[in-house]
Amino acid sequence: MNVIIPVAGEGVRLKPHTHLLPKCLLYVAGNTILGHILDNLVSLEITKIVIVLGSKADEIMNFCRHYPFNFKFAKQTKRLGLGHAIHAGAKGLKGQTMVLLGDTIIDYNLKTFCKNNTNMLAVKKVADPQRFGIVEIRNKNVINVVEKPEVPASNLAIVGLYLFQKIEKAYQALDYIIKNNIRTKGEYQLTDGLKYMIQHGEEFRTASITHWFDCGTPEAMIDTNRHLLKATHYFKKRKHVIMTGPVYVPDSAVIKNSIIGPDVSIGENVSIRDSIVMDSIINQGAVIENSLLSKSIVGQNAIIRSNFKKLNVGDHSVIELP
Repeated sequence: MNVIIPVAGEGVRLKPHTHLLPKCLLYVAGNTILGHILDNLVSLEITKIVIVLGSKADEIMNFCRHYPFNFKFAKQTKRLGLGHAIHAGAKGLKGQTMVLLGDTIIDYNLKTFCKNNTNMLAVKKVADPQRFGIVEIRNKNVINVVEKPEVPASNLAIVGLYLFQKIEKAYQALDYIIKNNIRTKGEYQLTDGLKYMIQHGEEFRTASITHWFDCGTPEAMIDTNRHLLKATHYFKKRKHVIMTGPVYVPDSAVIKNSIIGPDVSIGENVSIRDSIVMDSIINQGAVIENSLLSKSIVGQNAIIRSNFKKLNVGDHSVIELP
């Protein structure tokens, strides 16, 4: 089986964290987003993994060298949509191929997913289907897909996990879309390629996903971190430090006189002193002193220093601090 992982997105909604790092290498729950995705593939029999690159390609290729897969790197020279990215990655591939989005972490048994003998779309019921690609189903088969419909025909959103039994058919469909300049909302959409395949006789079915995490915004990153820490929880006891799990704290982190957790991921070589940190992601090399942090993302080698307040408050007083 082959795997295609598009990681060419700029991560605009995650700036300033993506000024220097590609979105897929942002840190969450003890690993990068791409690291979590690749870790979930280790148990599968994979012929080739195609990484579709955009900017900051060197950092991603260097990261992939830590994994024992047969990688191929394709370049999406212009950001023209997911369909355009998959078209670049699928060129020259044949046979069964799984597609995983590089900014999405899905907690699902991929080995079971890949045992299906038909094309598959992973879906989840959502409250706001206007934001997603939506599928319509009849007798267990997908009969239509629509990208971000104004009036959705269902609430089943495509969540960024696909299985094609013959990836060359997907390539042909996307090739037709691109050559005929068929765009939706200004881009070449994978959903339009799927629709073309369905109209030409390809069968698709759905797999229902419970845990799906889109790491496209800081708020989503914090939510994803909170969920994944249940599985990656790790720390060693330190004197004068209270750890309230789940947390991920590597041995290289220096922490003194602080309270960490719950739901905190700390990167390598972080220094935290006289602080309280909860529900946050602290990236490698960061320094935090005399601070109270919650629902925060601190970038690599950033320095945060603050001061706790000293108050002398009389009876029946009301104090409101910014």
